[in-house]
Amino acid sequence: SQLTSLGVTATAVYYADLTVLRDIARLLGHTADAERFGRQAGATRTAFNARLYDASTAVYDRGSQTAYAMPLALGMVGEGRRAEVLNKLVEDIRAHGNHTTAGDVGFHFVIQALSEGGRSDVIYDMLVNPEPPSYAAQLAHGATTLTESWDANPRSSQNHFMLGHAEEWFYRYLAGIDVDFSRRPGERIVLRPTPVGDIDSAQARYETQFGPVSISWQRRGGRFFCDVEVPPKTTAWLLLPGKRGQQVRQGRHHFEF
Repeated sequence: SQLTSLGVTATAVYYADLTVLRDIARLLGHTADAERFGRQAGATRTAFNARLYDASTAVYDRGSQTAYAMPLALGMVGEGRRAEVLNKLVEDIRAHGNHTTAGDVGFHFVIQALSEGGRSDVIYDMLVNPEPPSYAAQLAHGATTLTESWDANPRSSQNHFMLGHAEEWFYRYLAGIDVDFSRRPGERIVLRPTPVGDIDSAQARYETQFGPVSISWQRRGGRFFCDVEVPPKTTAWLLLPGKRGQQVRQGRHHFEF
C-alpha cells in the first residue's frame, strides 16, 4: 500500500474473481451466468484502465511494479499495450538494481508477468542478486527454507512461504512443466525448458492423474540436451529453446541440438 493504490489490487483481484466465476459457469453449463460474469468482468476491465492507466506515458497508477504486473498477469492490459507495459515493469526492476519492490500480494504477479512475457532472464537476475530483497540473500544468511523477511531477519519466521512465488517459476519455466487449460483433456501438458543465466541443468517431475510427467535438460559443450516423459494417453506440447513447438506423445523422448 506504500507504493500501490488499494484500488489497483482490490479491483484487479475482483476482476480475476469474475473471470474465474465465468469459466466455472461455462464448465457447469450455466450459459446465462457465464455471460453475466463475462459482461461484469469486461466492464471492470474497462473501468480499471480508464481510471488507472495513462496511455500517454504507459503508466499504471503510480508506476509501481505491482501496478504494472497485476494487469499484465490478469490480462487487463489493452491490445497493443502489453509490450510497453512489460517494458515499464522491467525498467523499474532494473532501476532498483534488479530488486523487486512488490510485497506479498504483488510479487506473485511480478513473477507471472515476467514469465509469461518471456523475461525469465529478469527473474533470474532478481533471484541471484546477493543483496536483499532476494532469494540469494536468504541463502547467504544461512536459510535452509524460505524466510518471512527478504533479509532472513532472525526476529521473523524462518520457515515462511509468504514470498515463495518463484518456486512456481522453477517448475513452470526453468525446468519447464506447465499446464494449458485452454487445450482439451489429455493435451494440456506443456513442456517448456527455459535456460537462463549460468544455470546449466534442471529437472522436475510431477504425478498427474494419467501418470508421471518429467523433464530433464542440460547445456554442455555448446549443445542442449533434453529428456522428457509424457504420461500414457496424453500428448504434450514441447517448446525447446529457439525451436518451433511440436507435439510429443506418450512415452520417453530424447532431444539434442
